[in-house]
Amino acid sequence: MRRSITLIVTLAFCSFSILFAQDAQLLNQYDYIGTARYTAMAGAMSSVGADPSAVLDNPAGLALFRRFDITLSLHEQLDFTKQNGEKDSEFRSSCMLPQASFVFAFENKNEFSPLRFNNFMFSFNRLHTFNRTSWGHAFNQPSISHLMLEQADGQSEQTISNSIYNDPNTGWLSELGYRTYMIDPFDIDQKGDTIFDTWSSVYNIQPVNGIRIRESGGIDEFNIHWAGLFSQHWALGLGLNIRWLDYNKETSYEETFIEGDNTNYAKITSYLHQDGIGVSGSVGLLYQPLRSLRLGLSLQTPTAMSITTQTDAEMYLKDGGVGGNDKTLLYRHTARLTQPLRTTTGITFIGGQKGLVSLQYDFRHYKNTYNIHTMKIGGEYVINNNFFLNCGYACESAFLKNEPPTVLALNDVRTDAEYRTIGISHIAAAGFGFRNQHFVAQLAYRFRHQAYDIYPYVAYNTLPDAYNMTSMTHNIVLTIGWHTAN
Repeated sequence: MRRSITLIVTLAFCSFSILFAQDAQLLNQYDYIGTARYTAMAGAMSSVGADPSAVLDNPAGLALFRRFDITLSLHEQLDFTKQNGEKDSEFRSSCMLPQASFVFAFENKNEFSPLRFNNFMFSFNRLHTFNRTSWGHAFNQPSISHLMLEQADGQSEQTISNSIYNDPNTGWLSELGYRTYMIDPFDIDQKGDTIFDTWSSVYNIQPVNGIRIRESGGIDEFNIHWAGLFSQHWALGLGLNIRWLDYNKETSYEETFIEGDNTNYAKITSYLHQDGIGVSGSVGLLYQPLRSLRLGLSLQTPTAMSITTQTDAEMYLKDGGVGGNDKTLLYRHTARLTQPLRTTTGITFIGGQKGLVSLQYDFRHYKNTYNIHTMKIGGEYVINNNFFLNCGYACESAFLKNEPPTVLALNDVRTDAEYRTIGISHIAAAGFGFRNQHFVAQLAYRFRHQAYDIYPYVAYNTLPDAYNMTSMTHNIVLTIGWHTAN
């Protein structure tokens, strides 16, 4: 007899697939939000320097500080996400501390040494905020029971019936389908004996499906940097970056089957929590051959992370007087993940005391999936000794290598089967600021438009239509700072 379970325990079957390519994609997102000046220039500051957030892109920029500096930023984010063609959108609001830093600048007065400044910086930075809700729906789509049947294929009814989520060869999605009567064993009558043959779905019609994905959390970094300015023409910088991950996701996937006057309904709710820590290093160079020209080059090593994943799920099926509900156990697993190498190049044209224009190119390299390319341009105009204006634009795109979408392993404990493809992101920003001998205050606004597709699930032999999504994010950043006199 089928059973429904409510007990939650912790398991550790290392044979289960627990980290997806989607996880690597998720963890390699950057918001390009730091100080208000950096935000207003869309992050195009790797060859500008003398800004705490610019140091993250190129640690050699730390060498251009001339005095002790304390900087603190506050950030308000408004995110609107909608399915293309729909009027309604999901709204999320969050307030956070994206950046705080301490800079120590030491001038070397030994005239025989090529080292002119010896600087250090300790900083905290929010790299990415996950607060977003995505939703979509479509008509006459294949049922997720196709994926359940693929996981159950080759498994006997007795194996799945006895598993209760603790058999390393049985996928949890097929378990949920079996225990809520969404998939059934197909038996044949052979000479008076009933013999198990294969698995079948209880529905042979295409449902209306829908999905809602609610994400929260963020990626934070603590950074320690050193930089030296040599002979007034070039600078060298080094950095140590310690990264923290806190990510939560709740995925609700629904299917509605309409047969005549009968309406049947299935809902799968998957819960995912990931936390981890990682470390990387960075090195950067700045070279200024002319007073009006500055060149920058930097490299950030791959980030080695240890990530703990915790997941469980529940399912409900309403089918007239038949159907039921079931809940999986709680699964917990720790694995390692390496995030990609990142290189940055930049060039800045300096217009004396009136301002500058900066160009930057970022490249993040994935070995097996895709590369991410980002182009940035930013400018600054100095109104007078105290007031200045900034603006910037950035374009980020991921070029796929024709890799197939991620499919849950046949024995996977994960039930969040959705798959995303990220489109081009466009960022536009502007801001203004005030500074005097000791104090600086800056305000910036940034708008980000991003297109992405969500496949509600992916099976080896079935791929439903994607939900075409658009995310529009508004950011306001306020930065205040204090520094010693020259």
